[in-house]
Amino acid sequence: MNRKLERRLIIIGSIWQMTTGLLTIFVYASFIKNEGLNSSFDTFAKLEAAQSIFGSLYIFSVSFGMLFVLLGVINFILARGLKDDKAETKKPVWFIVIGLASYFVMDILASLMFLSGGILAFAKNKSIVKIENYHLQNQ
Repeated sequence: MNRKLERRLIIIGSIWQMTTGLLTIFVYASFIKNEGLNSSFDTFAKLEAAQSIFGSLYIFSVSFGMLFVLLGVINFILARGLKDDKAETKKPVWFIVIGLASYFVMDILASLMFLSGGILAFAKNKSIVKIENYHLQNQ
């Protein structure tokens, strides 16, 4: 049984994750850092406090973006490793977990791609197992 559709859905989701991760790192985090550097306050203590907050936000957004890029690369590799005519059990669970995690961080496109890919993989697993059992019985 061909797994081309699942592969495509997961690859699209992983490319989307890598893209949003890179945008988060280079666009959003840079914007946060510039806002912190361009802030002006009447006292030195307020300026230091604001720069500390913006620095923490910068580190968080870069870490979040790096997590997305890393997950995108892992999912891309896992999608390429989906085997035709073999019942995969661990990878579809991973894709569903990643889809749910994407839903909770409001990444709706990645959530749809990963949940659809994982559910389709489970559905095709049932067909593959039934075909294997049929071939075993008729030998």
